[in-house]
Amino acid sequence: MSIAADALPLRHLFLDPTLVQEAKGAALHVNPPQRHEIVIRPDKPWEQLMISFYLTVLDEEGKLRMWYICRDKQNRPNVAYAESRDGVRWTKPNLGIVEYDGSKKNNLVGMTSLEGVVFRDPKAPAQERYAYLTHLSVGMTRYHSPDGLHWQRDKTPLLRLGADTQNVTFWDERLGKYVLYLRAWNCPDVKHRYRKVVRTEVSSLTTPMDVGPSEKSLYMWGKEKVPVIGDEFPTVFAADEKDPPDSDVYTISAQPYPLDPRWYVGFPSMFQREGRTSCGRLEVHFAGSRDGITWHRYDRKPYAPLGLAGSESANMTFMGPGLVVRGDEIWQYGTGFHSKHGDKEARQKKTDGVIYRYVQRVDGFVSLDFDDAGGKCVTAPVKVDGPRLLLNVDTGALGQLRVGLQDADGKIISGFATDDCKVLRANSTCAEVSWGGGGDLTALKGREVRLVFTGSRAKLYSFRFEP
Repeated sequence: MSIAADALPLRHLFLDPTLVQEAKGAALHVNPPQRHEIVIRPDKPWEQLMISFYLTVLDEEGKLRMWYICRDKQNRPNVAYAESRDGVRWTKPNLGIVEYDGSKKNNLVGMTSLEGVVFRDPKAPAQERYAYLTHLSVGMTRYHSPDGLHWQRDKTPLLRLGADTQNVTFWDERLGKYVLYLRAWNCPDVKHRYRKVVRTEVSSLTTPMDVGPSEKSLYMWGKEKVPVIGDEFPTVFAADEKDPPDSDVYTISAQPYPLDPRWYVGFPSMFQREGRTSCGRLEVHFAGSRDGITWHRYDRKPYAPLGLAGSESANMTFMGPGLVVRGDEIWQYGTGFHSKHGDKEARQKKTDGVIYRYVQRVDGFVSLDFDDAGGKCVTAPVKVDGPRLLLNVDTGALGQLRVGLQDADGKIISGFATDDCKVLRANSTCAEVSWGGGGDLTALKGREVRLVFTGSRAKLYSFRFEP
């Protein structure tokens, strides 16, 4: 774990259901963000078939940088670039890097492979500061760049297996390793193939992995190309018995949570197939994790649901990696499509794909919701690592919330019972809790306590102890 992250007070998000040890009249719920404006439309010749599924956003010293996928009418793919200062108005600069139909006046960066995430690699030399690990015919291969615009490809693939989705790679400071989330396939028989997500860790992106094809490998694209991933790595995310029949997971968009990288968040697009493996509709869901391995899906409510019939997000939504924190808000960017997956004719008739800005509340992915009639929750023991208790909470006008403290054995700490707590009625990301004797918890610092929440018509997103 990084020293910086470890030194920060832990944000107690409700991403790990075991935090809630007792609950009556209160339950965890996923909170979709607000879908705001369309920020990018396909208005260039190289985008006229579609803006495709995947994108990445990086926040660099106040400037937002986006890499997105597009295809022209001949279905030729490209990685394109856009940037913004306010997150709403985006420009597609003429980079002068790639010649398209006789001109370099375009925003293309020279990569035509679609299955990756652009990230800053803190362990790479300056000339390779940006990395993009993607699927090629020879396997998973790294591109690198000094500025995110001028890219070179490694001569040797990292992995001699293929994964045709937006595979996620990032440096995990907590582990001191690179983490890879890759598409794999579960093939119970010849007729049935289901997408899933596997995970692995590596110390280097330039040292080829000692994993490759075997006699069990599935050559989905023919023997002249690499086979797909099967069971070579542990599965960490897949559709299960609670999902509808004939559904699977298309992407995961997993990443450390920037406000506390000891948490991981994922935005998987869940795929309901219709007849064939490549035909159907997709919508974004939410998943949270404490370790990046065990993922929770809570009430499985759609996170970025499909739009109305006929709208620009009627049949598919995807969410790209990249969480932009601005004050009490988190901005996210994702794509929407009027056509179904696999419907090439619809895209030939009408250009498809737009990029939306979504706005989420800080820590707002999952909340503990208290019933209208009232509810109670007791948490697992947590350490008091600051003298003030702050809540991210929304009671609305008619709701209310109180907090009590117990010792690790469940005994009420004198002066900190729920009845001693001043009633909270607020919509705030930092509502301070106080009791009859005040809110100073200095005397309890370092102790393990259980928090007791009682309330009604309230949404509790997180809590934390701060100086």
